[in-house]
Amino acid sequence: MSKEETESQLISTRQSILEAASKLIAQKGVKNTSLADISKEVGISKGTLYYYYSNKSDIIYDIADIHLKKITEELLSWIDNIEHNLIAEEVLRVVFERISTAETRGKLHLYLISDAVTSNEPLNQRFREKYKEWRIALENGLRKVLKDSSADYRVLSYIILAAIDGFTIQCRLGEETIPIDGIAKILSKAK
Repeated sequence: MSKEETESQLISTRQSILEAASKLIAQKGVKNTSLADISKEVGISKGTLYYYYSNKSDIIYDIADIHLKKITEELLSWIDNIEHNLIAEEVLRVVFERISTAETRGKLHLYLISDAVTSNEPLNQRFREKYKEWRIALENGLRKVLKDSSADYRVLSYIILAAIDGFTIQCRLGEETIPIDGIAKILSKAK
């Protein structure tokens, strides 16, 4: 096997491990997902799994990095492509819907946050850094779209991040439909 084929296989197996672990964590949570579960889901031995990842924390960090990077890229891409003639209500509605209602990503996000808040300091640090990045991106995006010199974009960005997390929790609970349109309408007037 050539060096390129070997490297490609390593990347493919690592990706399979992360996809399987993400799926299991979204279903069962971080604490209830074992390395044995992951190796079984991928169809490899536990020893082979250890070749790629020496412990579950390393898998969690890579999953978190991919997850946080994906959300960040989506948010930044969306902000970069905002049409200047969109009304504030539409901007907020799209942000809330895209981030908080994604079923699998929402569950994974909540499980990762739970692990970061309760027991995983390195993961906690990564989330703090990403939340700051997201908040600043939101602030800049709001400034770009709303163009209101009297608006406090910084405060509004904190409210939006808190709302997104709250909506994600409420969507996962599934108790009732969140009136995202109405919430976006109210927040768009709170400048």
